[in-house]
Amino acid sequence: MEAGLTVVEQRGANLVAAHSGLLAAVTTVNWEREPGEKIEEFVAALLLLEHPHGNLITPSRGDRGVDIRVWHPDGFDIYQVKRYTRPLTSRQVTEVENSWSTFVRETLPVLPVRSWTLVTPWNPTNDRLDWLDQLTTGAGIPCRWMGRTNLDVMAAQRPSLIDYYFGDGGQRLQRLIADALQGGRDLPPGVPAEDMLAAAVARQRSIVVSLNELDPFYRYELDIRTGALRDQPWDADTRGPVQVAYVRYNQLDDDHYSVLRLVPLSAESLKLRPITVAARLEVSSGSPEHQAVEDFLQFGAPFNDVPGTVTEVSGPPGIATSTAGQGLFRFMIASESAASLPDLEVRLLAADGSVLHTVDLIDVEVSSGVHGPGSWLFGRDRGGAVEFQFFLNGADGHGLQLDGCSLTGKSPADVLPAVRLTADLRQGTGLVAAIRGGGRPVTPVWEIGDEALAAVARGHLLLLEALAVVQRHTYDRITVPDVNTIPREELEEILRVGRLLRGEQIEATWSEVPLTVASPDRMPSGEEEFILAGIFPMTVRLNGSEVTLDMRRRVLYCSARLADPIQLSSVQAGDTLRLVPGSTDRAIIAAVSVDDSVPPS
Repeated sequence: MEAGLTVVEQRGANLVAAHSGLLAAVTTVNWEREPGEKIEEFVAALLLLEHPHGNLITPSRGDRGVDIRVWHPDGFDIYQVKRYTRPLTSRQVTEVENSWSTFVRETLPVLPVRSWTLVTPWNPTNDRLDWLDQLTTGAGIPCRWMGRTNLDVMAAQRPSLIDYYFGDGGQRLQRLIADALQGGRDLPPGVPAEDMLAAAVARQRSIVVSLNELDPFYRYELDIRTGALRDQPWDADTRGPVQVAYVRYNQLDDDHYSVLRLVPLSAESLKLRPITVAARLEVSSGSPEHQAVEDFLQFGAPFNDVPGTVTEVSGPPGIATSTAGQGLFRFMIASESAASLPDLEVRLLAADGSVLHTVDLIDVEVSSGVHGPGSWLFGRDRGGAVEFQFFLNGADGHGLQLDGCSLTGKSPADVLPAVRLTADLRQGTGLVAAIRGGGRPVTPVWEIGDEALAAVARGHLLLLEALAVVQRHTYDRITVPDVNTIPREELEEILRVGRLLRGEQIEATWSEVPLTVASPDRMPSGEEEFILAGIFPMTVRLNGSEVTLDMRRRVLYCSARLADPIQLSSVQAGDTLRLVPGSTDRAIIAAVSVDDSVPPS
């Protein structure tokens, strides 16, 4: 591109000319012509995009003299934003003084503050700087005035923000999103499939680049994928290390669909440009869906598959403002909802208050009711055996719900702590969520009554304990089998092996056993009864495979004799004789180590 004169024009902004390649164009805002509320919102957006981890303070009973605060390891930077574009009037001076007094009284004593800044789109005079110095003297922190020049420089670095607030960036975003959602539909027909996909990808990439240049609050990610939407996990694109504000799926044809994701560029993007959905939920009174919606309204608990109709969607330009349609609704909680909470655990308490069991809570989520003071706390144990839901401060008090999860395929050691806790839920015990490591409770203590899940847990406990001890004696990975399909004899064998490995001796009866002759001259006489110890490999069948253990099974036959004594007259080494019970058919089975199973020489 040849160097020349480039003209940059913004509606509501000054016209600036610069020589391409020599001087960058600087776009400024015509501060005096814009409404005060828009000015304050624009300045707040500038600061928050400059400091993406900063927070916009929404006053409930007053903002404590703080509009924006930005955390740093050594304290908070505080910004007080005022819309003043001209020399301060006496009323405006009083407003600043009142904001400062509130900050000194309500924020400075309780928050580690490292600086305070007054922000206005007006450059202060020396007299006003002296006045601010006198006002803030004695606070013990640096206090500054950020004026129009500073804001002009910051604004020039974000032309998309100026265009968004004061130009036609919103309309251009709307058109680009409409193009993006069309995917490859308007590509010329007759193009080979491989060329069409490449053309569609190139076109989408170009649109995404333009979107990211235009939208100051969100980053756009657009994928074209192979498959059908109905076969995809519904929340796959919302779970991950990066917070996602909005996801939209669009089936392009039978074999391809697009995914549009909006990622906030600052912690306050959702406040500066919120995304809202209006919907009408359609449930029958008294139905499970009705109860789920009530729990959402009262506590903020998420719900799944509730029928309803979308009546409106609004948000950043590019998000349709009226997208009606029927479907099944799922409300979920943001994955970072509990980011500020300490690590939690669940404790089972005895009647005297002593702790019987403790289980760490992971994947913790919290939410608040739409109506009223109710709140919801969710977590599961590390093994994923039990989900705990705490319903707090509802119209009828507090509630607790325990849900068991499938154990199939999970590690016995991982799920045992939660299953043991659940199995010990009995009349007189109590359950509470608390700060991990013996910290304070965060919920009331629930007195346990007749818990159906406890009976289920007791039924699984012996199997899990047997599997856990089996795992200690093999390098093979041991997982929990499907108890609904495992053959009964296989299940009983696992339990027997578990008992043996824990040191128990099991009594059994026997009817016949083969004996391979090693030394004929050491054989007993034909009618003589004798005690015989047999050493066998110890194995267990699990999930369709035979697992060999590092122990041996010793079987002690308390009384044995030859089934056919006449065979002794011609027996030779290597022959096999049949043994049958003598005066008793009693046998004692035990597990022994490999060393103990080898007879002394």
